Amino acid sequence: MINRVTSLISKTATVGPQTAGRKRGLKGWFFGITLLFGLLVVGCSQGTYPLDIFYEQHYQQSYRSHEPPRMNGVADAVAFYPGTTSSVTDTGAELYQVNCQMCHGADAKGTGPVLNIMRDSYAYTPIVDPNLTTRPSALIAARLEATARPLGPTSVMPPFGKLLSAEERTSIAQYISSLPK
Repeated sequence: MINRVTSLISKTATVGPQTAGRKRGLKGWFFGITLLFGLLVVGCSQGTYPLDIFYEQHYQQSYRSHEPPRMNGVADAVAFYPGTTSSVTDTGAELYQVNCQMCHGADAKGTGPVLNIMRDSYAYTPIVDPNLTTRPSALIAARLEATARPLGPTSVMPPFGKLLSAEERTSIAQYISSLPK
């Protein structure tokens, strides 16, 4: 009987610390998983690109003109840049607006906001006159055809030869030719 009591006491004494250790281990795992989940929630809520859960709230429709009409923004939404008139940019006016207007301006006379900032803030002097209305359509299409900087390595005009098809380059040149001089 005494042996049974001492063996029962020894079993109880050994089981107690083991379950306490298990509880401590489970608390550690629970704390670690909770910490990782908290970091994930905080990381996803900051609006960073790879972990942005609600990306549709940051969607800028004016940059997505190549997508179908079902992706159009809300009619009352205010776009950062004026949106295109349709979801397909196949006209010279729309292609000019997306690719050229920021530097050459809406009138193609070199009055765009980006070129003005470069002139005012960085004392940039254009290599050639940025007024496109005085140039022939063939010259404009040839400049757009270049796959390297069309005005030399010191120019800020990007090459459009790999970005635009021949038809798109021609339609841009024809649109610029149709503008008032």
